[in-house]
Order: sequence, then structure tokens, then C-alpha cells
Amino acid sequence: MFRRWIWIGLAVFVAACEAGGPPGLGPDVRRELDQGRDAAARWILDARRAEPAAASEATVLALGYLERLRLGLGNPFRLADQALSDPRLDPELRRLVAWSILARTLDRQAYHIESAALDRVAPAAAGGAWAHGGGFHLELIDGAIRESTDPRGGELAVRLAYALAAAEGTVDQRALDLTSRAAALIRDREIARSDVLRLLRAAQADGSDPLDRIRPWRVERKFEVEAPPLASLAPEMELQALELAPRLARGVRDLELRVAAGAGARTPLSPSLLPPGSAERLTALADTFNLPPQAPVAVAVATNRRDLTGGGALDARARTHRERFVRDATSEERFAAAYATVLVEAPGTAPAITALATAVALRAYAQEPIWFPGVGGPSTRELIERFGLADVRFGSDVPADWRPYYRSMLDIALSDLRRVLPALDLRGLVVAIDGEGRLSGSTLALHDPRERRVILPPASAAGTIAHEIAHDLDWQVALRRYRVRGDYASDRAVREPRDRLAQRLSDLAAGSLDPLENDDRFSTHARRPAEIFARNIDWFVAVSLAAEGRSNGYLTSIQDDVLTGYGTARPPDISGNAGEALVTILDDVAPLYPATREWFLKSYGLSRALTPYDLARRVIEAPDARSTRAAGPAGGPLAPVTMAAIRLGPVQQARDAGFAAIDAWVCRTPGAAYNPRLESARRALVIDAAAARARGSALAYAFSVGGEAARRHLARSLYGPAWPNAVVDSATADVLAHLPAIANAVGTGVAGTGAPRIDVFAPPGRCAAEPFRSSIGK
Repeated sequence: MFRRWIWIGLAVFVAACEAGGPPGLGPDVRRELDQGRDAAARWILDARRAEPAAASEATVLALGYLERLRLGLGNPFRLADQALSDPRLDPELRRLVAWSILARTLDRQAYHIESAALDRVAPAAAGGAWAHGGGFHLELIDGAIRESTDPRGGELAVRLAYALAAAEGTVDQRALDLTSRAAALIRDREIARSDVLRLLRAAQADGSDPLDRIRPWRVERKFEVEAPPLASLAPEMELQALELAPRLARGVRDLELRVAAGAGARTPLSPSLLPPGSAERLTALADTFNLPPQAPVAVAVATNRRDLTGGGALDARARTHRERFVRDATSEERFAAAYATVLVEAPGTAPAITALATAVALRAYAQEPIWFPGVGGPSTRELIERFGLADVRFGSDVPADWRPYYRSMLDIALSDLRRVLPALDLRGLVVAIDGEGRLSGSTLALHDPRERRVILPPASAAGTIAHEIAHDLDWQVALRRYRVRGDYASDRAVREPRDRLAQRLSDLAAGSLDPLENDDRFSTHARRPAEIFARNIDWFVAVSLAAEGRSNGYLTSIQDDVLTGYGTARPPDISGNAGEALVTILDDVAPLYPATREWFLKSYGLSRALTPYDLARRVIEAPDARSTRAAGPAGGPLAPVTMAAIRLGPVQQARDAGFAAIDAWVCRTPGAAYNPRLESARRALVIDAAAARARGSALAYAFSVGGEAARRHLARSLYGPAWPNAVVDSATADVLAHLPAIANAVGTGVAGTGAPRIDVFAPPGRCAAEPFRSSIGK
């Protein structure tokens, strides 16, 4: 009884603390936060009361900031920094908006994700309709991240869990993309909340104004939510993620039962903070202010255009509103206004997915400095003198008010590019900010080798600059090495069979394209040596800047090894061959700083230490032998069991290679840093990945034998009586009877913790990537 009263007392104490706000904040800070909350409530109420008449300009602008915060269109500190500098707001309103942003971030009223955006995580039904289980998946992801010691560890666990589930066939192949985006925003929400508390407590400690610290902290990169997502996890966080991921994967599988039983239901989209009249007013104010388009917004919306406007269920009126949304949503403020309208006039899954994609794309702008019309920027002459450019030209479609912004963008992008490519020489290059009739299709930017000119359209320039400058570097090598103009050395080298550069490019291509051979983004053009080289430079720039705590959304849209932006970039292969090849090429064409070179080879070369996602990815993405055509005795067809074994052979090989990679990782780990629990967890991950892939292949084979009934029959055998039974004929039952044993055999292996090594540092030939080297890139 006494213990019970202790727990009741603790519960009352915790509830009281939560009701009064986070502990450790003084009365002055609490008062400012409460005033921010009250102001937000007042603006929302005033806007609703003013309908159908338009609310005041101040109310509309303030709600625009809060709606962007709600959708995750920019992190809270970037939004607060913008609000504190917005010339359309008076000084008092600027402070109120900033405090309301901080308060609502603390209250978790930021980074909202519509559950409809995850409805497509579950596999489509036989008739092609999507189950409405997004709410279940969102709840699972949110709980995993909120309850983790570190949100970044929770995010990794979610990624691994859905990768396992996708391999198993529990979720759709698009699931990893959608759930990774959702996890990224939920992670940011929790990290931003912690950042707000750190900011408030630091200001309180020395009696300063928290709002005065926002700009300096952004410049000094003190906000964790603005840090590059590529940073590696501490071993203890990785261990927690590895231990949580299999449990989450089982939870994802259990969700399939609930969705299949009809438990999922379409959830109405949450209303915008902007009523229709206020949304129209915000659009008009944005038109008057005339900010340039933002590539993460414009490209994310354009990428989802077909889904937004091509649905067969849309009537003419709804399609008109969706097309207007695509046309108008070119910046954060415009997106918030256009999204508010489409929620009323043409709601659905596609707008929810687009909002999620746009919010995630804007994470690349986390460290972007604030720019408003009138702020200015370097002159064209200054850019020419600073970087050796031949010229910076603007097309007639680029208003004069936008040009300082694009010159600032070039200045920031090229300055950061020189941080990681110090030998970069841009003398003679022309940069044209021009979007009139130059590009077509999905081309976001262009390097013209005949005129040595980079063409950057205003709506899609940011995030492409590293890729296009890589093409210019390729152009320069062609001039120096082959004495030709108007061509790329990478393309030319493959036509020279004995060329050393060709061999390096071959290694680069083998490591860059193998996992994506079935990706429809990889057209013939994307497989060109010039494109492979540019994509690898894009990755190199992103990760090298991240190693310094820097991100630059003008240079590249890459965020991490899953969220690789709106290009076709992918991490180098896990064998390390592509990383070694890239550095060898750069040694000839643009030598790196020794420290950068050493770091990149350690991270992506032959001696790289594989991350948990590397290990899982290698097993999950092992080539499937479904296309194998072999004959049984006397030329007859193979028995079903033999065919299943052939299918799973590459998975077994990848599993064993994963074990060997872990052995090599351990052999290179100094004794004091060796962690047997971490080794055991990594081995368990490899086994789980192999088992998931094996079950997925077995279930796919069952479907090919007897359709959905056969698949459900086998699922019951694999997962137990909780799964609904399906009646199949005796012949099919006999074929399926052997599959569980075959699948389970793949999901086994030596998963012991291993014994501590005596050697502190083993020879590089035994380490990390060695097991894969024989099968990749040779």
C-alpha cells in the first residue's frame, strides 16, 4: 500500500510539472511563452471570426509563420530568425511571433504529419486500393522516437524496422521512403524541442534575451536540429537502435493484421490554421513581397504533380484546384497558403504526401542565412574576382529584385565548395540564372559543355550546384587530358579501353549503380559516366561538409544515406571500391586536403567501418535469383523446393558476407573500444535481415504458385495461428509445406558475441569491406 501511494504521489508530481511547463524555467521566460501562446490563440480566433472577410495583414502574416511551423516548413529557429527580420512586421509583432514559435515547439505543435501520408505504406489490396492504416504506422513511429533516449537512435530503429518489413513484404516497397520522411520530421520535432529548452535555459543563466541568441546560435551552429543528419551515432545509441528495430519490425507486421481486418479508416486531414480568406490574403501578400522561389518546395511539388493532378477520382473542379496548388506552391509562404486552400477544395492523400515531401526537402535549408528583398548581396564583379568566373548572367525571367539573392546563393555555395575541393578552378565558367526555354522534362539544371556554361533555373537551381560544377570539373579534365573542348573526360575515357581513368570510372560505376539496377530513375542518361562522376562528387561534397558540421542546400539536396534529395545520388557501395576510385580520380583532377582525403577513405574507402544500415542494406538488396532458369532431371522443370533454394542463395551469401564484415570490423577495433553487446546486436541484425528477405521471397513464391490464398496460407505457417488461414488445394499445400524450413534456414547463422581479440589493430586486408571486395567492383 505504501508503495502504491508513492507511485500516486510521483504521478501527481509529474503531472503538475508538465502542466506548469518544463522544469528549470523562471517566471520571466514562462510569461513570455504564455504571451506567445495567447497571441497564437488570438490570431487563430481572429482569422476565423473575420471570415469570409479577410483578417488583418498582421494576423495573416503571423498565422503564415505558425502554419509553416505546423507543417514543418523550416525548423523553428530558422522561422523565428525570419520573423525577427521580416520587414512586413512591426517590432512588437516580430517578437510575439518568435515567442509563439518557441512556445508551440515546446508544446509539440510543430512538424505535423497527416496519417493519410502513410496510408500507402501498407501493400495495395488486390483491387489496387490502398488500405487506410497510416494512423497505425504514424503512431508506431512517433512512439519509437519519443520513447528513445536519443531521437536519432529512434529514427535509425524505425528505418531498420521498415527496411526489414519491406524485405519481408509486410509493407509496400515505397514504405521506406515514406516512413523515413515521417521519422525525420518526428526526430526534428523532438530535437527542436530540446534545443528550445537549451536556448531558454542558457539565456536565463546569464540574464540575456533568448530571442537575441537565435541568430548567433544559428551562425555558430549550436542548434542540433540544424546539424547535418549525416552525423554518426554514438555506440550506445546505435546499440539501442539495433535492439529496438526487430521489435518494431514485428510491430509493423502485426499492423498488417489490423489493417487486413479493416481496423484502418481514412482520417480527415487536419485543418490549416489559415481559413480560406486568410489563405488568399497570404498569397496576395506573398505576391507583393515577391520572394524568389525555393527549390526544395518547387521541386517537391513538381515531383508529386502526377499524383496530385492525375487521380481518376478527381472531378474537374478538384483537378483545377490541384493544378493551381502545383502552380502557386513555389515557396514556404506560398505553399502554406496554397495547401490551406487545397485542404478545403481538393483534399486527399496526394496533398498530404506532398506536404511531407516538401517539409523533408526543406531540411537541406536548415543552415540557410536569412534573406529578404533589400538585404542585397555581392555584385557580379565581386563574384568574378572571388571565384574566377567569366560571367554571371540573368535571363529576362529573373526580376531585378531576385538577382541579389541568386548572387548570394552562388557566393555561399562556391565558398563552401572550395572548403572541400580546394583545387577547384572555375576560371572561364559562365553561370546563367535563366529558366526560359532552356530545360525540359525532369532536368533541374544543366551544364552546357559546348559553351562551358551552367544554366540554373530560378525554381530548381538550389541543390544542383555541386552536381553541375562536377560536370565542369569533368570538362576541364577533358581539355587537359585529351585536348578536346565540348566533351567530358569521363565519357571519353570509356571509349579508350586502355585508359587508367576508364578503369577508375568503371569501379565508380560498379559501386554506384549495382543496388539500383532496377530503379526507374536510372535511365540511359543517368548511367552515363559523366552522370556517375557528378553524382559521386555530389555525395562527396555533402558528406565532407557534414563532417565539419556544415550543410548547404544550395550545393546539394542530399541529407543522408536514405534521404538522398531530389537527384539520383546514392551512397558509395559498401565494398569501398567506389570511394577509393573517386579519391583516386580526384588526386589527378582536383587534389583534396590530406585530412579530407584521409577522412573520406576511412569513411567510404576499402577500410570503411560499416554502419548498421549498410549491413542491413547489403542483405536486403542482395540480387534475387528469380530470373534463374534451370532445368531439373531430363530437362524438366525444377521442383518448387529447389527453385526456392536458388532464389535464396544470394541472400545466404550476403548474410555470410555480413558476418565476415563484422569479424573484420571487430579485428580493427581497439581493445578498449570493443563492445561485445554491439557486435552481437550487429550480428543479430544481419540474421534478421536475411530472415526477412527469405520470408519475403518465400511469400512471393507462394503467391506465384497459388495467388493470395497461397500467400496467406504460408504466412500462417511462418507467423503462427494469429494469422488468418486460407484454404488451398492439396497440391499447393504440398509445394508450400517445405518453404518455412527453407526460409528459416536462411535466417540462421553464428550470432555469438565473439571473443575479445588480442591484436589491437589488424591488417587492413582483413577489415570491414574485404568480404565484399571479391564480388563488387572487379
